[in-house]
Amino acid sequence: MSSTNIHVVRANGDVEIYAEVKNSFAGAMKVWNSLNAKYDFRDNLFTEFKKTFSSFNKGVYEDFENVVLGSTFDNVIVKKEDIQLLIAAYEKYIDEFDRSNLGSQIEIFKQIENEADAIGIAWCQTSVCDDLWDFGYDEEKDELIPYNIYKGDDHWFLFDNILTKEEQA
Repeated sequence: MSSTNIHVVRANGDVEIYAEVKNSFAGAMKVWNSLNAKYDFRDNLFTEFKKTFSSFNKGVYEDFENVVLGSTFDNVIVKKEDIQLLIAAYEKYIDEFDRSNLGSQIEIFKQIENEADAIGIAWCQTSVCDDLWDFGYDEEKDELIPYNIYKGDDHWFLFDNILTKEEQA
């Protein structure tokens, strides 16, 4: 079974796998399908959720929906100081839609928030694709080279880029 992999961003900038939540289809895919159904976009896996994704930060979604959707995108990071905002959005999403696997993710966010050297959270929404958070493989050490936010520029910070519904209008 696939999983949603949650990564921790360490103070040195390295992004490391932290935990996995079983059934990735109960994570990002569930979010995409829920928003697609609510807003009647008629998207699906074959249309690549184009309307669902392109409506991000465009004044379509409620603020909490925008946050949750944005957290499912590739290369996104939530800074440690924004974890409570993320948790609040996830909790509101769960109340409006359903639990999916977001409740399990919240528990992991809380753990990461208590890590002394953690500065953020990142995701790989499904374990069936390549990990977004490495710089390749070190043959000599026989290990992955972790992505480092201070050396790479393939990431973005959710709450630095998200707009409230009022700002989008």
